[in-house]
Amino acid sequence: MIVIETHAKSVEEAKQQGLLQLGMDETQVDIEIVNEGGEEELAVVRLSTKWSEEDGVLDYVCGLLDRMDLDCSLDIEPIESGYKVTINGEDSNYAIGHRGEVLDAIQYLAQISLNRDRENYLKVAVDAENYRARREDTLRDLAARLADRAVRDRVKVELEPMNPHDRKIVHEMLSEDDRVTTFSTGTEPNRFITIEPKLPEKVYGTQSAFRKHGIKTRSFGAKKRGF
Repeated sequence: MIVIETHAKSVEEAKQQGLLQLGMDETQVDIEIVNEGGEEELAVVRLSTKWSEEDGVLDYVCGLLDRMDLDCSLDIEPIESGYKVTINGEDSNYAIGHRGEVLDAIQYLAQISLNRDRENYLKVAVDAENYRARREDTLRDLAARLADRAVRDRVKVELEPMNPHDRKIVHEMLSEDDRVTTFSTGTEPNRFITIEPKLPEKVYGTQSAFRKHGIKTRSFGAKKRGF
């Protein structure tokens, strides 16, 4: 069950805000008037879904896909602190988007909306066509290859901008490689990772260490853009 509270100038306005937020109609929720409001205070309405929490997650994601006019089916399974929703069907590729951007947006909207006014955080993970696992494999392979290049060519390698989740995968992958170090630079959405070969311990601390050892910087992937 999902429970939210809304505040507005009138009970009716608060009720309509809650129904819009949940994406449901009055037949699908129990409505409790917490405070009718007045001249100096807002009306407060508590809405509780009649469906289970699982049904609420499915209904919200399904509603997003309907608005996108995508023909998909959904599977749901419990995970720690929440649910994983898998999008299936002939249009599921459109729900992924370029490098998972649409999938990330669906997941973000679901988590923001379904956690509004909740006391306990509900995790909602959204996947399609096993994209998350395939993307992680791709990033780990890329990180390994670029680390080899950084060490072999004695260069700092700059990757293209990535979202926080993808950057975390690369950082964790290369944290086990004692030949290189990684760090992130820039601001979202153009924040990117640099893979840097480690210098011999004896040259650390010298201002011209990288210049003396011939270490240069190369960029990999799309150019970083400023907005």
